[in-house]
Amino acid sequence: MERSEMTVDQKREALEKALDRTDMLMEDFLDVLRQDFGEKKRNHRDFSSAAQKIVPDEKPEEKPEDKPVGKDDERLHMSMSALSADASGCTRCCLCRTRKNVVFGTGCSDRPLVMVIGEGPGENEDIQGLPFVGKAGQYLDRWLAAITLSRDKNVYITNTVKCRPPQNRDPYPEEKEACFAFLKQQVALIRPSAILCLGKPASTLMTGQPEASMNALHGKFFFYDSIPMICTYHPAAVLRDPALKRPVWDDLKKLARYLGLETGGGKA
Repeated sequence: MERSEMTVDQKREALEKALDRTDMLMEDFLDVLRQDFGEKKRNHRDFSSAAQKIVPDEKPEEKPEDKPVGKDDERLHMSMSALSADASGCTRCCLCRTRKNVVFGTGCSDRPLVMVIGEGPGENEDIQGLPFVGKAGQYLDRWLAAITLSRDKNVYITNTVKCRPPQNRDPYPEEKEACFAFLKQQVALIRPSAILCLGKPASTLMTGQPEASMNALHGKFFFYDSIPMICTYHPAAVLRDPALKRPVWDDLKKLARYLGLETGGGKA
């Protein structure tokens, strides 16, 4: 349609969309300017969402990873089946003493659109051996459906640790350290188009910012091993505090926009 043939309403809608994109861009740069530019945090400044809007095919310079895993860890050379088998008998941390089942991961493992990374298995997950199958998992499925994603078709779901921490506490640093090679190799083998981190333990681990709050991390794009990654609140946290629904929905819409997905499934 020629611009002269557009109706007044169509012109107004086009102008509103253009202004929305401009506002989003300015918000991204203001977020960057507000960050602490001290030496310790310099490697984690978040320019990626803004850069994606300006030069979509451009990637920020990769920084050396500071992750708790040695390059000679044998798990980093395993196939997915071998990795899963190794996890099933793992005794690398104390969580092996209280688990019922190892919860390795589930969903599409052949280059899915999104890899979801949570904290650790809960009671239902420990019983069934599958991640996110309790109330928080059912809520997560609603989030995914709202942006046309599904664990059955285009999502892979796992956790930072593969065994349930007692009383569903956050995983301890040494537990995440012992389990990280599993997660690192899962990412390397699955190669998702994007990563969605749920909750503080997963978000701080994957961004390399152990002292950061979820308020500081959520809704921002980072890169992990060249893969775009966004953090948001854990479904269990939102079930406890409904006020978090709005920021989660905003974060999911950002992820959907990046992946070119529809958001017609209703709010999460």
